[in-house]
Amino acid sequence: MSMTTEAQRPKSVVFASAMMYFGAFMYAVGVVINLTMLFRPEQVQLLFGSPVNDWYWVVNASLDFILVIGFAWVARMAYRGDYGAGMTISLLAMLNIVFSMFRLGHIYGWITLAISIAVLAANLSSSAQDWYRAHLPARPAA
Repeated sequence: MSMTTEAQRPKSVVFASAMMYFGAFMYAVGVVINLTMLFRPEQVQLLFGSPVNDWYWVVNASLDFILVIGFAWVARMAYRGDYGAGMTISLLAMLNIVFSMFRLGHIYGWITLAISIAVLAANLSSSAQDWYRAHLPARPAA
């Protein structure tokens, strides 16, 4: 694969990758919050007014950490032109749109919805799709 300059890379791909890195960063914040809650006294570890077992915070921190790695990896691969990463970004954006519909009563739901629609639109643009198609492996001659 040849090295690609920044000028050749479409802004839509740069935007989608940047949003994936932003998502990874936000999940990293979630890891820190979950670990902070884990080490707080039990009477402070409240969720909806009830104390929560320590395992809740451990599982959440572990899942958030896996998402940090996954989002950063997908962002890096999309930035390099991997077609599968582009499809994964579109799938994640569609899932976020669906799940944000359950949170429209809060500002978080509206923000998630707006960002997810913007990422999906950028990632499905013709320039982004041309970028991903240009980096498909060549088919072997028959």
